[in-house]
Amino acid sequence: MKNLAKLIILWSFIVSGASAEDLYFTATGEEEGKPLIFRSLQSVPEGSVESDYPFLISAYWPYSPANDGGMPDAETNEAQLVFEDALEKLDKSGISHLMLVVTGNGRKEWHWYVKDIEDWMQRLNGSLAGKPVFPIEVENSKQPDWSLYHNFVSGVNGI
Repeated sequence: MKNLAKLIILWSFIVSGASAEDLYFTATGEEEGKPLIFRSLQSVPEGSVESDYPFLISAYWPYSPANDGGMPDAETNEAQLVFEDALEKLDKSGISHLMLVVTGNGRKEWHWYVKDIEDWMQRLNGSLAGKPVFPIEVENSKQPDWSLYHNFVSGVNGI
């Protein structure tokens, strides 16, 4: 996540389509006076060992905000949902776990912890074949301690 200023907690739980045991929550925050919306797993998926997924892959989609609130317009939001839906099958044990999604202030971010970068990237490209070209930037780093995820969750009150 880039420069999260202040996290204001208004969280609720939703059940993920990824697997029944994964419990997601939403939270809101603020960055540079603009709202942010977070979606994250409440905990590491059951049966997963963090060190088995030592790589963090982050996809960033910059966009022109629809208004002063920094959120995407309806067309961009729909395209982002198509992108995310295309990658849903990557979010499973043995491949990767989508742990955090951030929307606001002119960007949307997806953060996965991944077992194997090369395999995941091949699956990403396969999942996006035949889809429109999405304006994303993908970065990866080694992060076996899942610090991005744990630092985020530790800053959320009420979990």
